Amino acid sequence: MNTVAPEDTAARTALWRALHAELDPSPVLTDTIGLDLLAPAPGWRDRADMDPDFTRGMRAWVATRSRIVEDLVLSSGIEQYVLLGAGLDTFAQRHPDSTATVFEVDEPGPQQWKRIRLDTLGLLADRQRFVPVDFESDGDWLTRLHALGLDTLRPAVVSSLGVSMYLTPEATAVTLETVAGLAPGTVFAMTYQPPTESLSGVDRHAREVSMAGAEGNGTPFRSFYTAREATDLARAAGFSSAQTISTEDAATRYFSGRSDGLTPAHGEEMLIATV
Repeated sequence: MNTVAPEDTAARTALWRALHAELDPSPVLTDTIGLDLLAPAPGWRDRADMDPDFTRGMRAWVATRSRIVEDLVLSSGIEQYVLLGAGLDTFAQRHPDSTATVFEVDEPGPQQWKRIRLDTLGLLADRQRFVPVDFESDGDWLTRLHALGLDTLRPAVVSSLGVSMYLTPEATAVTLETVAGLAPGTVFAMTYQPPTESLSGVDRHAREVSMAGAEGNGTPFRSFYTAREATDLARAAGFSSAQTISTEDAATRYFSGRSDGLTPAHGEEMLIATV
């Protein structure tokens, strides 16, 4: 298996989580392990996409979206956690007391790179299962999960963060239908991006910068959803219930009463659907 460094989007997300832990008092998520894995060259904080002012709301959001799902895993008692497009997520390292088996589904090359780095740093977790899937040629990730120990008769928390905008609505519908076929009690957490025209100011600018960067990297944004469209898609796939968590909801839950005025950027929201 060829080892390939993480994609720019995965690396940037990990560095933003590290910046949130370093720069923002009382972080909602403390995660600098991704920074340790990447070990970027000195001066990485001086990059334009790491500017403290420009990234303020975005680093707050990427930390918050992980916190929302992790709170779900830790409070639900569900002992199977599946991350679709795991990237440089480090739940297994940061929560050694959790009894959940963590199944990380990702592209083979970057996943192998991550596994080697975790091993080098002595951070591989016993409860961590690596599920290599080439999403371009093999969408049957559920069969691979089952082969590595996922019990489809027991509920799971399944997450897909920062992925749906790169997929067509048809591809997202297939993912939703697959998860909806898992055991009752399974919870799916998926971020989605609302239409660009619904954004304004710095949030609109950040979206436009992100879209231009994605286009340049050959991974253009393909889909946007309103909250109604996201919940309708989940119910059509077979989920018994579906609700969304807006930026405002997340701000109320995790950022109320802060003296620094930090709040997550608008531009991405979350769908929570239950089988």
